[in-house]
Amino acid sequence: MAEKGRVVGYGLAILGIYGVAAILLVSRFVGESSIDPFKWWLGGGLHLPPRSPTDLFLVSSFIAYTLAFAGLVLLSIGKSKLGILMGLYGLLAPLLPGIAAWAASRYPQAGALLEAAKPLTPYYPSTPLMALGLGLSASTNPVIGVPLLLYALYDALWDMLGLPAPTSISLSIAGYNTTVYEALLYYTGSALVIHLALVLRKHREHEATMEPQAPIRVPGSAEPRPVAEAYVRPHMARREDVAHSTVAVSPPTREEAGADERREECSSVRLSEFAKNRREVVEKCLVGREIHGYVVEEFIGSGGFGVVLRAHAREDPGDKAAIKLLVPIPVGSGAGGTTSSRLVRDVLMVARDLEREALSLRELSEKSPYVVRLKAIHIDSERLAKAVRTDSFEIYMVSPPAIIMEYLGGGSLSKLLEEAKRLHLARPDNRDWVRVVAALGAVIAKALAHVHGSGYVHGDLKPENILFTTRPAANPRLLASAFYEALLRPEQAKTVPKLSDLGAAVRIGSPVMQLTPGYAAPELEAYDLVCNELGKRNSPICSKAPVAEPSQDVYSLGIILLQLLAGLEHRQVITLKHKLMCRLDEQRGLVCDTSKIERMLRDAPSQLRLLLGKMLSDNPRERPDASRVAACLACLAGNEPRKWSTCNEKCSNT
Repeated sequence: MAEKGRVVGYGLAILGIYGVAAILLVSRFVGESSIDPFKWWLGGGLHLPPRSPTDLFLVSSFIAYTLAFAGLVLLSIGKSKLGILMGLYGLLAPLLPGIAAWAASRYPQAGALLEAAKPLTPYYPSTPLMALGLGLSASTNPVIGVPLLLYALYDALWDMLGLPAPTSISLSIAGYNTTVYEALLYYTGSALVIHLALVLRKHREHEATMEPQAPIRVPGSAEPRPVAEAYVRPHMARREDVAHSTVAVSPPTREEAGADERREECSSVRLSEFAKNRREVVEKCLVGREIHGYVVEEFIGSGGFGVVLRAHAREDPGDKAAIKLLVPIPVGSGAGGTTSSRLVRDVLMVARDLEREALSLRELSEKSPYVVRLKAIHIDSERLAKAVRTDSFEIYMVSPPAIIMEYLGGGSLSKLLEEAKRLHLARPDNRDWVRVVAALGAVIAKALAHVHGSGYVHGDLKPENILFTTRPAANPRLLASAFYEALLRPEQAKTVPKLSDLGAAVRIGSPVMQLTPGYAAPELEAYDLVCNELGKRNSPICSKAPVAEPSQDVYSLGIILLQLLAGLEHRQVITLKHKLMCRLDEQRGLVCDTSKIERMLRDAPSQLRLLLGKMLSDNPRERPDASRVAACLACLAGNEPRKWSTCNEKCSNT
């Protein structure tokens, strides 16, 4: 709702500012040079209906002025409290002189105060424009707001400084005569239009990808490649699925309006088109179709090789699921010099790994309340290889490679962090927030302990892969209690954090297939940077490609806890890791100094600083196992700050 309000706000502000500029232009041509839409109330009362051209200008000025400031209020929602205040001030500014006069007539003290403020009254009419400039600077971009603010200051002070009146300064642009004021308003309106276009474009890109995905590289290869990245929006399911098997896709449901026409349209779609225009193809060809017993309802998100769809069981519309389809890049459509054989090999590698591990991963997900449950994995790698080689969407859709998961409804940890930053909650000195981080970390550490105990490494732990059953509360005290309840009694808890994307999981000791920069362990990123990106194959660290180990997940969890405590964005995590904490040595890899964390988190409890220092060590042997991490964090989450000292032993034994 906040985003929609901002877009409407942009529209109103643009209409208002262009309206003001148009009124100035018309009034100048008809000789009404005294009209200034930002000082319309100085021209006397509004007469409705207008009885003269001046009345018409005053009414038009009132409308344009109100649109501009109402727009400022709306486009500041969720962005700037200062912008909202400035917008409200602008809306009230014309009323304040009348209110002040009424107060002075009734209350002597107010009259005395008004008398004392009389020297400032010549400057007051310029303050609404100042407010607009300041509000736009705070809510959109200083490039838009600062020129208005500077003009308003000049408008207030020109007489005192002995400078020419601002409205008397004229310009000639491409043979067109105008005033500085009008040119400034046209500039502001145009800048807002451009800014709105950029905001809408960014919003569309965000919808298409759901979450920004960092580049993923494959240790042991010279080029970065995409992999089956599973961003799954939170969903909840209510029944068990059928056993793992390959199931054909039924034709679109007859109930869908225009189903026959849509099938005809989709008959010409190629797999390469699906890879490039995922959302469009899903909405045109997949919504309403049945995939492995589930009817697709809508597109949720996209990332790497995958798209995620919301669906319901054919026999039970109330049984929701998230379907992640593996969407390969067909032969001949690759970019950046990637060979056809490499594309096919990479796609089949991901598919065959999932096919081989399908039953084990499903069993793994069912045995922990903190892991997103896999209902089924359907892979037909031979058919997929044929579809990739022939660029056939029809062959692909006979049995699309799919992971079917429970559907959660509470969003991802990245969304929670975004909200916490907006509310200024994510601070190491906020004890309630520290307990939120500890409780959440304890739950995820328990999930990792379960994954590791089953012989797997998650391999791609990051905020986008931590989901919630219901939307988390905004109040950190309530949120800490909710997460701690999930830690103790997950079956009864309302909001349970869950670890998602087991599609990235590999057996302990297997080659590492993917990583996300910033969250990956130093030994993985060092190999990627030195051996792949820099091509220093003769370096000692390139003699053996790293394999999957549980300590790598522990490191990733440590980075997430640090990110939550400090309120960092992903790009800031990468900067922190590579410029402050670690340095790249081509012989030794990434050499990290965790003592920097002490200074960064000096307001956090010492027990948590000590734990993070060990989790983020560049030596995998020094990192504690996930169960010990869970024990320390559970102790911090379950005690009031004054009793955190009782956790010293559990946290030091990690």
